[in-house]
Amino acid sequence: MIIKDLSLSNKPAWESLVKASPASGFMQSWDWAGFKAAQGQSVARLGLFDGDTLRGGAIVYSVASPYAPLLLPHGPVLPWQEGAAAAEGAGLLRARLEITSAATGAPLARFEPSLEGEAPACLGKLTRAPLDLVPTPTLLTDISGSDDAILSRMTQKGRYNVRLALRKGVEVRAVESSGENLRDFYSLFELTSMRQGFDGEPLSFFETLFASLGPAGAARLYLAHYRGILAAGAVAMFYGGKATYLYGASSPFVRQAMAPYALHWQIMRDARERGCTTYDFYGIAPEGAVAHAYSRFTQFKLRFGGRRSVTCGAQDLYFYPQLAALLRNALSEKNKGACHV
Repeated sequence: MIIKDLSLSNKPAWESLVKASPASGFMQSWDWAGFKAAQGQSVARLGLFDGDTLRGGAIVYSVASPYAPLLLPHGPVLPWQEGAAAAEGAGLLRARLEITSAATGAPLARFEPSLEGEAPACLGKLTRAPLDLVPTPTLLTDISGSDDAILSRMTQKGRYNVRLALRKGVEVRAVESSGENLRDFYSLFELTSMRQGFDGEPLSFFETLFASLGPAGAARLYLAHYRGILAAGAVAMFYGGKATYLYGASSPFVRQAMAPYALHWQIMRDARERGCTTYDFYGIAPEGAVAHAYSRFTQFKLRFGGRRSVTCGAQDLYFYPQLAALLRNALSEKNKGACHV
């Protein structure tokens, strides 16, 4: 097996590989990498080849900042069921990332495959990261089968609220993700972020996201209206057999309409029609963690049914020469400050 940079001609094979890997996702997609590049991040597309056959690899992200980490969200992509091949591929990736670290000063690479349980031994010695880019645990909801089948998997309260929202006349549509629609969503998103105490993304983030991923339908904007009032909105990703609830917003002024229930119900049905079998609610609080930041909306998500998925989370590979350089610089700056006291 060898490792080399992927070219545009490798895009179809890469996309097929990532979509077929349950341990990966949209953040390893070619177009998501294009979106992050448009945001100003550096992107390296690395492929693992056995002869002419692409067996795995990773899209690696980094920002132009001293000592910024190398990020592999939803990655790497490896033949996980083939222990020896997975270990060989992981070893090649580690060696390549070490070279990148020496050139850029990155003190670590952060692996984040969507594998449940402990990090596999084939990745080598890694340290559990203090932060996850991809939320864990998350809620994965089965959206296969008929409408009645999907409803039957929800809690009684979830089914009731979906039907109540529809009886009240909440209207949900996938809309053009630009202009007035995007500005309306963003106004509601800002209000929701402030209400829930989260730092929201800037409007330019969503503009770039939809410019990069909207034309192919990988990202869609949904708006829910109640009696002409914008009541809720969501950004959904569609990739492989999974749809993901990426961002959401809701109005506190028309809560009685239960618009978010109608919103997710429509996204789930649209995702099923596009061939998806799973809807990822993208993050819930760990069981019993009542003070967790996600606890305020976890109960809402759980009403749609599904199962908790707890992955191995982000795992850090440290590059000690760069860590030492970082420490030396920090000590040097501290000593300079002391000299001026």
